[in-house]
Amino acid sequence: MDDILSTINQLFAAVQSAGSSLENLFVSDGIDLLAALGLIVATWHTLLWLLDGDFPNYFSMMLRHVVKVAVLLLILTTWSGTVHSYFVSNMQTMADRVAGGSADSNTLANTLVGAIQTVMSGTRTQSHTVCTDVPDYTLDGGIPTGTSHQDCHDVNDNALDNTSFWTAFKTLPVVLLTLLAKAIALIAMVLCVLIFVVVVQMGSILLHIAFCLGPILVPWFVFPPTEFLFENWLRAVIGAGLYKVIAWIMMGLVMKGVVPGFNALLQKVAATNGVGSEIYYNTAYLALIALALVASIGAFLMWQVPAIASTYAGGGGASLKGFGKGAISKMAQGNGAS
Repeated sequence: MDDILSTINQLFAAVQSAGSSLENLFVSDGIDLLAALGLIVATWHTLLWLLDGDFPNYFSMMLRHVVKVAVLLLILTTWSGTVHSYFVSNMQTMADRVAGGSADSNTLANTLVGAIQTVMSGTRTQSHTVCTDVPDYTLDGGIPTGTSHQDCHDVNDNALDNTSFWTAFKTLPVVLLTLLAKAIALIAMVLCVLIFVVVVQMGSILLHIAFCLGPILVPWFVFPPTEFLFENWLRAVIGAGLYKVIAWIMMGLVMKGVVPGFNALLQKVAATNGVGSEIYYNTAYLALIALALVASIGAFLMWQVPAIASTYAGGGGASLKGFGKGAISKMAQGNGAS
């Protein structure tokens, strides 16, 4: 698993390095485009003033136009500095806060893999006390009296007695169901890890694409019929930045809630009733079913991060076509049509 994550991270690191080198590719073209569009719009306002003779309206329109051009020129001249820091660094700061430190996807992925191994290994407390009900007999040892008492003794994990074998035989169906629940939980948590890495890295790649194309989309804001180009670009940047934040929130719910709660429950039952007791197997079975359900929901919600980010951004420009909810909807529609 570590080798797979390392390979994926290396591939994405190479892509992001290439994307960073393209962010300032069209800045000079954007400044030229802004000058051309600004001149065209100013000429249009002047022509209307010459025809209508409405100087107050002309003055207000020109003032707003000059302010808009000045703001866009400031954005383009500080493209790789203030603008990049405002969108990228602030989103990274939000992700760091959610992670409680440094939002490093590699570290978190390795931590979650370790948590999966802990859950799958079923760590048990050494030397537990197991109590069984033993019927009482008369003094000659022949006739039961109808009452019983508890016979308690220590059980070592490395030395199973006949009681442990009998308990294991009685709980065999539960053990098999527990193994099935473990397999489902393992698949769901592995998918959650892989989707988390892909979503976080994809958000960074989309930011690189947005900053590469931004300089030739931002200047169109000065021309009223094409203002939507700038607005869609802004939505795309905000949505791509939210990919990382929302993914870390989803993963934080799993890391800080589900896995610690699962381990604490099994350790408590093992310490109280012993690892050879029937209640231990029943509790592990129910806990693993709950873990499989929550992990499956977590993987599904992680798959929905692009759609959630697009919803918060207020438009579809930040979402990936065919990714997440869109892919599932298309599959459902295709099956319904057939």
